[in-house]
Amino acid sequence: MARIAGSSHGESRLRMLRVVRRGDRHDPRDLTISFRFEGEFSAAFLEGRSDILLPGETIKNLVHSAAREHGAGEIETLAIALCTEALSRQPRITRARVEIAEERWQRLEAGGKAQPQVFIGGTGERRTANVTSNGTQVSVAAGIEQLTLMRSAGFTSTRRGEDDDGGVGDGLQRLLVGDLSARWTYTSGDVTFGPYRHGVRNAILDTVAWHASRSVQHALYAAADVILTTYEEIADVTLSFRERPYRLADPFATGTRPDAPDDLFVAIDEPLGIVEVTVERS
Repeated sequence: MARIAGSSHGESRLRMLRVVRRGDRHDPRDLTISFRFEGEFSAAFLEGRSDILLPGETIKNLVHSAAREHGAGEIETLAIALCTEALSRQPRITRARVEIAEERWQRLEAGGKAQPQVFIGGTGERRTANVTSNGTQVSVAAGIEQLTLMRSAGFTSTRRGEDDDGGVGDGLQRLLVGDLSARWTYTSGDVTFGPYRHGVRNAILDTVAWHASRSVQHALYAAADVILTTYEEIADVTLSFRERPYRLADPFATGTRPDAPDDLFVAIDEPLGIVEVTVERS
């Protein structure tokens, strides 16, 4: 006889723009929120009952209410509040998961002065928060996505004199461009999330900028090590890098002197390099 082994339901891509007004200074919060609920919902599948499910309109109202109350703060705090509210609304929910992604807006500078109420689109970088709760235990993870980086000096090599991806035999990769993503898990939901997020981002950027890395792998591990060493409230961190491949153009085909000080790079479609590492405490 067939039986239901597990089920879930929810809502995805609930988008809203929250404008936090503090006098003349405004701060936009461009959020996309997704819900997933687990619990005892067999009757909805076997009997077609809908009264045991949270209606989509109820979820939207829940999100709008929480965004007004908590939307000016950190997205992790908002996600925790949404989980708590959903669990209180429907006793059949045994586990609630909320995912939030925040698009960044940049304050426009005009005449050398940052404008308090005018913005331009961001770089594509997103902040993320993922919270799962069963009512008594809460798991909080935060992250950064699509942080685009370029390093025009590449990485040093342990084997000098060998050809690299740029086709130059001095052991240096001439260009590295790609999108970096980070995800880390907190040991507790009682954390001042803003300073931690800012610190993790700075640790990644400082490592990419200053660490004498021999490879992408070497740089990612070094950044993760700095994060775990600095922040005891972070249990693990996952860093991934997707390379946007460029290769040196043929100087003879383009009529450029081979010893010219500047390089011309050509974007290629494939292959795409992907590196990911998860580092946790011993």
